[in-house]
Order: sequence, then C-alpha cells, then structure tokens
Amino acid sequence: MLHGVTHRYASAARTVAVALAVLALACASPALAAAANAKAITTAASLTASQTAQIAAMQADFGSKVADYVAITRELHRTEDEVAQVTSQIASGDAELEMARSALATRAVELYRAPSIGLLESLFTATSFEDLVKRVSYLAIITEHDARLLKNLRLAQTEEAWLQESLQVRVVQLQQLQGTADKKQVQLLRQLAAEQARAAALNTVFTPGIDSSRIAATPSGSVPRNQFDRANVVSENNFRGGSAMTAAAIQLFLDRQPGALKRYSGKDHWGATRTAAQMISQESIRFNINPKIMLATLQKEQSLLTAEYPSQSQLDWALGAGKADTFTTTSMKGFGNQIYWGAQKFDKNARDWSPGKTERVDGTSQVSENEGTFAQYRYTPHYGGVTSFWTIFWRYFGDPLG
Repeated sequence: MLHGVTHRYASAARTVAVALAVLALACASPALAAAANAKAITTAASLTASQTAQIAAMQADFGSKVADYVAITRELHRTEDEVAQVTSQIASGDAELEMARSALATRAVELYRAPSIGLLESLFTATSFEDLVKRVSYLAIITEHDARLLKNLRLAQTEEAWLQESLQVRVVQLQQLQGTADKKQVQLLRQLAAEQARAAALNTVFTPGIDSSRIAATPSGSVPRNQFDRANVVSENNFRGGSAMTAAAIQLFLDRQPGALKRYSGKDHWGATRTAAQMISQESIRFNINPKIMLATLQKEQSLLTAEYPSQSQLDWALGAGKADTFTTTSMKGFGNQIYWGAQKFDKNARDWSPGKTERVDGTSQVSENEGTFAQYRYTPHYGGVTSFWTIFWRYFGDPLG
C-alpha cells in the first residue's frame, strides 16, 4: 500500500496506522485506548487534524463491524452446539421409544399366547379366600404393568415429537445465522479494501484492528477478544497439532459444507489416490499443522468449502502455494501438491519466527507474537488476506485464539 508514497509520508504512515487503530477502538475497550493515548497523540501529529479524524472514524467503524461479525459467529457456534445436543437427545430418545414399543409388543404376544381365561373366571375359580386375594393382587400388578407400558410409549412418542420440532427450529436458526455471517464477512472484507484505498489517497496506511505487540494490555491482562489483533491472529494450539482432526472428522466437516471437496479424490503429492480429507490429514500430521488451518486456507484462497462446482484452476491452486504476487511455481500445481506444499510452507515459515522479528506487510513493519501469526503473514503478506483468514476461522471453527 506504500508503493509510490514519498519518503516524507512513509514514516508517518507506519506510525499513524498503529496508533489510530487503538484510538478508534475506544468504544470496544476504553481502557486499552487510554493506555495508548499518549503514543497516538505524538504519532498523529504528522497528519492534519482532518485527516487524523478521518482515519480514526474509519478505524472505529471497521472495529464496530468486526465486533458485530464476531458476535454473530459466536451465536452461530452456540446454535451449532445446540443442534448437536438435540440431535444426540433424539438418538437417545429413539432408543427409548424402540424399547417401549418392543416391551409393549412382547406383552401383546404374551396375552395372545396365554390361556383363554376371563378375569372374572380367574377370580371365581379361587379355591380359598387367601387364593382369591392373591389372584386379585396378581391381576392388579398385571394391569398396572400394562398401563405403565402404554404410558412409557406415549411419553416417548411425545418427547420424540418435541425434540424433532426443537431440532427443526434450531436448524432454521443455524441456517439463517450462517447466511448472515457469510454476508457480513463479505461486507467486512469489501469495507477493508475500500478503507485501505481511502487511506492510500491520504498517503497513509489503513491497518485493521489492533496490535497487541505495540500497546499495553487492559487491566484484566488481555486485549479485546472481539477485535482482530494483527500481532496475534491465531493461537499456537490452533496453529499446531496435526492430529487435532482425524481424516474421518475432516470428512464429516466437509460433508456438512456445500462445497465439492466432500466428493473429491485424486492423486496426492506421492502419487497415491486419496480423498481430500485423507490428503489434508496426511500432510497436516507430516508437518504438524492443525487441519483447521488448512481448511480455513482452502476457503480463503479458492472458496473450496463453499464452491459446489470449482474450476480446475481452483483445485490446481487450492492453497495458493507457489502463486505469489510476482511469480508462479508450476511444480506446485495440482490439488495433492497444493496440500503438501501448503502444509510444508506453513511449517517452514513458522520456524523462521523469533520474538520481536518483523515482517513487511502492505509496506509496513509488523511484529508477530507467535509463530502461527508470523507464518500467516509470511504466507500472505497482506492485511486483507490475513484478515480474511481470521474471519473464516471464526466462521467455521470459532475463536482463533481459543
């Protein structure tokens, strides 16, 4: 974003972008904004008051949209958990209903096979008063047992109907939330691109969110979790852990998405025929990269979680590995190669990290607080791309820092 900017403005662009990002988030975290207030005042001096106010307004509006998006995805994942819980209850209820039906059927067979003797006859044939009392008690027990069987069946049927209705309501809610989240995500990334263009017109840089590597933490010891933190995009737990999802779990995840990857199979990097899920699992384990990173990147680069009919180009460059801004490495072409090289590059990039090490992102200097965040910027050296990854992770897996 700083290409063509004169040297006179370049220094101001790098400092203002960080300081004003904090000031603009005062509504989300007043304590955090106050902690960086002094730094912001000194670094904002290179811009006019009008430009400073304009950048601050852009940051505040974008921060508000990010918070809204996070709130929607949190609700989405709560609803997903509810759907899973009700589905489990229905499975358990189905078993109880079947047991009730089976018990009633067994009792019906017993009655059918029993000797044909009436209730009154069984009483009148009693040989003594004591025998009569026993027979009355026995008939009462049988009647109570049969009534209980019928009651259990009715209760099971009623609960089954209620659970099914509850599930349908939650599924509809989930679908609506998914649609809303997807629209919000597209709007958010479009707004980011627009704000970056507006900032460039002012000879500065619009950097989204906050940067925990340059600001003091809140009194609670943490930065707002509903904001994009440029220095801490993804936690170590969510970046590493190649066995975090099995091949079966990855396949189940893909089965729930509208994209065609659920049905994809082809040659992996080694020449063996495997499904997409098997390839992702295999290379995630090889390079100790969490499969969630791979899945989110497949969506970020080529929309392969949602593309029902992806082009050959989308599959050939599934993870964008070997497709840089200025060159293309054709040996990395092909879905199987992409899965291998994508995981390999995440691992290699992460190993280059050390505390305090900086990277150039959109022409600015960026410090990452962990290897996973560093690897994201090395993989995609643009705030727009890394913000896209962050929003996608929220959409499908929840808090990237969780």
